[in-house]
Amino acid sequence: MTASTIEEKACRIVLTEARLLDEKRWDDWLALYADTAVLWMPTWRNERELTEDPDTELSFIYLEGKPALKERISRITSGLSVSSMPDPRTCHMVAGLRAQAADGVVQVESSWTSHIYDHKRKSHLTYFGHYGHTLQATADGLRILHKRIVLMNDYLESKLDFYYV
Repeated sequence: MTASTIEEKACRIVLTEARLLDEKRWDDWLALYADTAVLWMPTWRNERELTEDPDTELSFIYLEGKPALKERISRITSGLSVSSMPDPRTCHMVAGLRAQAADGVVQVESSWTSHIYDHKRKSHLTYFGHYGHTLQATADGLRILHKRIVLMNDYLESKLDFYYV
């Protein structure tokens, strides 16, 4: 597979991931991730610097490994989490994808916007920022190894969960 082909596939996976979140197709979304995947959204240390170490600094979201991702989905779908019911409607828009492949690993950088409609509160939120995806070639195809979410408008009017961003 050529570098440009693997880069195109990686970009399609990033776009597909956003759509699966909007459609709440959790099993299909989870299948995009490697078993050891990390989903991380650091906080801002100050106006210009993000936190760098999820083990020693605050993060908005830090989920390590597929079991942690499954646990999050379980909480959302169980009906036991009052704050997750009813699920808000989301619409993710991903643009400006740039990919670079080397040695079976593809780095994809992009910009995103997510619109969230909360039925309970009859309110609309918009979050925006940048994604950094690291995908790795496996026997089953490309899988997301690491996803870093930079939230640019970090004043939170409501709860925040992985499928909002």
